[in-house]
Amino acid sequence: MQRTHHVVFCVEDTVGLKDDKYSVGVVDRSFTDVDTHEPRPQRDYGEDIERHADIPPAEFHKFMKTGIPPRGTVLVSWQTQLKTELIPEPQLQLLDRALYVGDVVKRRAEDHMSGTVIGTKAVCTLFPATQFQGGQITQATTDDLSIRNVPANELLNVHDYVEGAIVVYGDWVGRIENVYDEVAVKLSNNSVVVVEDPGELEHDEITVERLSVGDTVRTKKGNLRRGLWRYGAFDPNIKPEGMIVETRPLEIDVQWLARSIGAQDTQYAAEEPPANLGRDEFESPSFCRYDASAGAASTLPLSANGADRTYHVTDVAVGDRVRFKDLAGAAVKYDGTHTLPNGYPQGKVTRLSRTETLGYDMNVFLVMQTHTQVTVQWQDLTITEDVSSSLIPDPNVEDDDEVWPAEIICSKEDRSSDLPDQVGQWMKEPSKVGVVQAVKSRDRIASVRWFKNHDIKFFGADLLRPATTGELSETTEDVSLYDIYSSPALTRRRGDFVLIHPSGVQGHMPRVSGPDWFGEVVDLGLDGKVTVRLGAANPVIDISVVYESVTLAYSTDMDNEFLNMQELDGDSIEDSEEDMSDFDSASFNEMWIEYEGMEGEPPVGDEADWSTEDEEEAEEDDDDDTSMPDLEPVDGVDTSKTTPDPVANSEPTNSGLDATNGAAPELQDNAESSTDAPAPFLILDTPPPSSHHYLHNTSASSTAFMRRIAKEHKILQSSLPPNIFVRTWESRLDLIRVLIIGPSDTPYEYAPFVIDFHLGSSYPQAPPEAFFHSWTNGNGPVNPNLYEDGKICLSLLGTWHTDERNESWSPAKSTLLQALVSIMGLVLVKDPYYNEAGYDVQRAAPETRLSSALYTERAYFRARAFINHALSNDIAPFAHELQYLYRSDAPDAPKLLDKAIDAAKDVVERSTNSGGEGERDGLRTISLGAVVMLKRQVEKLEALKQGNTPASVDA
Repeated sequence: MQRTHHVVFCVEDTVGLKDDKYSVGVVDRSFTDVDTHEPRPQRDYGEDIERHADIPPAEFHKFMKTGIPPRGTVLVSWQTQLKTELIPEPQLQLLDRALYVGDVVKRRAEDHMSGTVIGTKAVCTLFPATQFQGGQITQATTDDLSIRNVPANELLNVHDYVEGAIVVYGDWVGRIENVYDEVAVKLSNNSVVVVEDPGELEHDEITVERLSVGDTVRTKKGNLRRGLWRYGAFDPNIKPEGMIVETRPLEIDVQWLARSIGAQDTQYAAEEPPANLGRDEFESPSFCRYDASAGAASTLPLSANGADRTYHVTDVAVGDRVRFKDLAGAAVKYDGTHTLPNGYPQGKVTRLSRTETLGYDMNVFLVMQTHTQVTVQWQDLTITEDVSSSLIPDPNVEDDDEVWPAEIICSKEDRSSDLPDQVGQWMKEPSKVGVVQAVKSRDRIASVRWFKNHDIKFFGADLLRPATTGELSETTEDVSLYDIYSSPALTRRRGDFVLIHPSGVQGHMPRVSGPDWFGEVVDLGLDGKVTVRLGAANPVIDISVVYESVTLAYSTDMDNEFLNMQELDGDSIEDSEEDMSDFDSASFNEMWIEYEGMEGEPPVGDEADWSTEDEEEAEEDDDDDTSMPDLEPVDGVDTSKTTPDPVANSEPTNSGLDATNGAAPELQDNAESSTDAPAPFLILDTPPPSSHHYLHNTSASSTAFMRRIAKEHKILQSSLPPNIFVRTWESRLDLIRVLIIGPSDTPYEYAPFVIDFHLGSSYPQAPPEAFFHSWTNGNGPVNPNLYEDGKICLSLLGTWHTDERNESWSPAKSTLLQALVSIMGLVLVKDPYYNEAGYDVQRAAPETRLSSALYTERAYFRARAFINHALSNDIAPFAHELQYLYRSDAPDAPKLLDKAIDAAKDVVERSTNSGGEGERDGLRTISLGAVVMLKRQVEKLEALKQGNTPASVDA
């Protein structure tokens, strides 16, 4: 039985209707691209977003609020109909996919292997811009006027200066941000006027960002009357509308990116050029544009795999206005006599004589469609030619543990560990630096050639100079992807624009005019060299440079970071449509119902036992602020305990916690059966540990504040779920430290997690401050919500905003217990990948299973390292608790160290025996690269089991 292939639509895809071969549109949003899921999408469009008849109104209204297209639908901006529509995918056909050099792609989301686009070439379907009026194209006009199968390298953008173009001015390189054009309009009486204010020109398609020759526009009469008349004079009886016959740039805004290396080395610091340049400046000899489409007149063979090939780049997209580089030649080539293999006429180029257009060049065409072919280098070093629509962008491209052939990588083993802490915190010196030769993507194993005598050091994110990679060894070594990393300061991608250090140029540097210190990376060699195209020089040439001798000036990733920063700045919790402070007993019970789904139990007592809102209001006048060290013990809570009390939690919560998402059922009844079992909650009379993150934070006490703390203590003492241990200090009741044992059947099972809390002076009006002690040593996070810098991303703690009710902190109703339950039940979960912002909607999507499994396997072996860290260091005040939980021989002790070792060995054996075949979940079966890391952790845990003395280091 033949399986039907489901077409996956991606953002920026060119699509058409299956029942209308002349329709053309571009996908703006899709279910799978979470970066496009901004709420209230109507804000991005002037005309109302339309709903296709097959989409239920309820789903459409939900989309208009959340911005997330329902699965199986996409938002399309139609080029031929001037409308934006949410439409089911089965209505569409994929015409082309926008892929660029440097993009990482796969054939299917389920595939392990990805590849890098190393070249593109496209053919286009063009339509005369002067005939594209009113936003509608009929079948008759399309058949008569379209020109098909035109190679993109025969075309030029109608605008000399375009936004996003790279330019060089003197010894500075920059990126054009805005272009301000002078616009000439021909009216119905053949008069021509350069309008006073181009910003007042209105186009039928309001989403057009820049007006071009051939566009029809209208404006106010005053804008014409005050303009500069080229032909004729102002006539108030002529309608103020016409066709643009010429645009000419007057000013450009440039974001300056970097100064040449040679200029940087001079002792005089030159001022940055002005951000706005006039025509005299950008038409001067010292100003030039980088021509991304220029072929090198003198090129080196691009032979990363030993086979010469030509580097192509396509710089044409649907909706662009273009001209032919050789119009006369095009008129001969496209003469209307040819028919394409698919039966379509190729079309005819009809030249518009300047004598018929008042001397203006009106031979401008609109790009209606593109059909792109890409050259791809795969991780196993094979190279293929593919139609771009047969590939998809790699959904796992942001994975920090992914590498590709010819990439410079460093070992995670570091030479700087012997440096003082304050220096080693910032400076890193990898023990090994090498070049990836190939990747066994399914196994998560890379074949690497190491440099013999490198001198590479990083200070923060920067490469310390002088730097040398040195001579490359002849032999290769297979290493786990989790044992290496690529540094942005040293790693380059195809398509990066770079500054060149002259000392790093390999061989003789040919003499050129124009900038020879700046270019674009067009190829990466397996020998540790990059090929850089000097696209702003004359002639254009390619040169070979060692990796450490190029410095990044600009990459398209910078655009994404800049946009993300803008979006973050623009986001506001005030945008929420619901009152976040609303919280009633029913909603609190709903939260516990969610937790009971994990076999938990609501807190003991009713709401009146812990709500202090009325008490705080009644005692506002009695507030007498003092510093926390003077706090007195709270009535009703025993503060004298310094050793665990087995009866402190004599009413254990529902023992079913382990059934689905709980941890270690052996712990649950320990309080009743063993005098050594740790108490869930204690107030200690010892000083808080020096490692507490908030030790030096102070809080002002008040009667209301103390009452609230007492209520919190009462809840914690009676209602903590199993495997959460809370400690505070009678001298600092505003400080809390929590030990959580990861739930079973998750990558966090048997692993300890330590979190510090601080109740500030504004508590409970503001949520508690929280700090997570990450023990990953900079090798990557263990959970999307638990950052390596200690931040805990959780709406209840005010560190992540949400539009959903009852997830934010409520001063009257929210509690510390609620925060702890959320961390255990909503953060330490089986599939942490979906905790990434916006990823939850894709939980059931099969195309995300691989990405989820890879995240889970990383979390699993990193959490095993948490066990090793906790048992090798003094984690105050939990020494007794950790000893009992992991190492105690008491009859009822859970013996978590043994369980963690046995479980990890089972994973290693199961994964090794599978030979890397079959589907992996990342928890019970993992990749061979992850097995390498897990074996290492098992060895350390077994050494601890043999009785190695833990180091006396405060966490």
